[in-house]
Amino acid sequence: MKNIISIMLVAAFGVMLVFTGCKEEEYTPEPLAEVTVEGQVITELDLTNAVSEFVPAGTKIIFRINAADLVAVPEAGYNYQTIQHETTVGSDGTFTIKLPAVNFNAVAVEVELVDFVAEQTIAVDNKKDMIFSSTGLYDFNVTEGEDYYYVYTYDDTQIYEY
Repeated sequence: MKNIISIMLVAAFGVMLVFTGCKEEEYTPEPLAEVTVEGQVITELDLTNAVSEFVPAGTKIIFRINAADLVAVPEAGYNYQTIQHETTVGSDGTFTIKLPAVNFNAVAVEVELVDFVAEQTIAVDNKKDMIFSSTGLYDFNVTEGEDYYYVYTYDDTQIYEY
């Protein structure tokens, strides 16, 4: 009888150990490394001088990355999202943004300079509200461990009709 009780206790302990001893660990992805992208944004707000001026503070710049570029082995047929990051330009025409990057792949970054409206000096005593836009292609690639600096230019204007 003692033998049966001992065997039952060992079996019960074994069953308890099997069902409570192993728990599946929850997967927590590691955060991606980031690169710093800095730059300056200029345009011609005053056509009466020979120098470019900074765009107005608050002008928005959008950076887009295909999430597939951040994966070592992208899954065929999977529809990866486009990741969008935004920043604004400061009063000195500069911007800074951190973007995700990896060390096994150059990550393509698409840049969109958002149009803005500002007063442009055409000649002495001649100012007009204009829509400023950029026709330049400013896309670039980033790789983990690098920092980047760019100068962007708004090079196209049209009269702003209220």
